[in-house]
Order: sequence, then C-alpha cells, then structure tokens
Amino acid sequence: RISSYLGLEPMIPPTEKNTPTTPVAVPQARQPAKPPEVKIPSDQKLYDVNMGIYRKEKYEETIAGFKNFLRKYPKSKLADNAAFWIGESYMALKQYEQAILAFQKVMKKYPRGNKVPNALLRQALAFYELNDKTSAKLLLKKLIKKYPKSNEAKIARNKLKTMK
Repeated sequence: RISSYLGLEPMIPPTEKNTPTTPVAVPQARQPAKPPEVKIPSDQKLYDVNMGIYRKEKYEETIAGFKNFLRKYPKSKLADNAAFWIGESYMALKQYEQAILAFQKVMKKYPRGNKVPNALLRQALAFYELNDKTSAKLLLKKLIKKYPKSNEAKIARNKLKTMK
C-alpha cells in the first residue's frame, strides 16, 4: 500500500499488544543557541551599585560603598573615579574639610587619572565654601595653568572672575 510506503499508517493508540518492544528514537528538538553571556567584571558591578546609591542621594552609604570598593579593588581602572565620588559625596553633605581631603587623595594616588582636573576644581570650590578664598584662588590658578584646555579650566576662569 502506498500509505504504508509513505509512512502514513493510521495512528493506533499504543496498547500492550501493539507497543513496540524496541525503543524508538524520538528526535530531540534543537535548543536555540544561547547568545554568549557578557561577563561584567565584578569591580564594574560594585562600582555601578555604588553609583546607583549616589544617584539616590544616599551620600553616607555612597562613601562607605566606595571606600569598600577601594579596599577590594585598589588597582581597578575605576579606583580614581570611586575616590572622586567619595569627595563628591562629602561635598553634597557640606562636609567640605572631608571633601578637600578626599579630592587630595584622588590627585595624589591617581595623578594620571581622568578625574584629577575635576578633583582640583572641586577642591578649590570646597575651600571657597569654607571661606578660604586664598586657597580657592591658588587652586583655580593651578588648575588653569596645569590643564589650560580642560572644561574645568574654563569653569575655573569664570569662578576667578566672580571672586575678585
């Protein structure tokens, strides 16, 4: 018969009598290939968590979080940024002396980091907030001299004009 030749046998529910004794290989459905998992380094994850806390304006938690980050990942490429955000958190809390010290660490520990001009500017502004206009002016001038083409230097020039 043609139907048996084409494999179109009528479906008979298996019973004890017609159940095949040899196992039949059932073709496995192919699983779609998973996209390769993007591994986010653990230092990046922790940094991002702390930035999220900073954005929620939980500055004490941010300071503790980034200090922990620096203990865990002192050699991370994000270490200078973490140190900078500690200073920014102190600024937000109006703890200017602590901010000055934090920004000093950024400049001292990461002299080639991308946050140095910003740390210098923020340190000058912290001195300004403490009514130490002399230190503020000196730092602003240092910033302009050392990083003349930076955005921070432009801000520093404008700040100096308003301080006279």
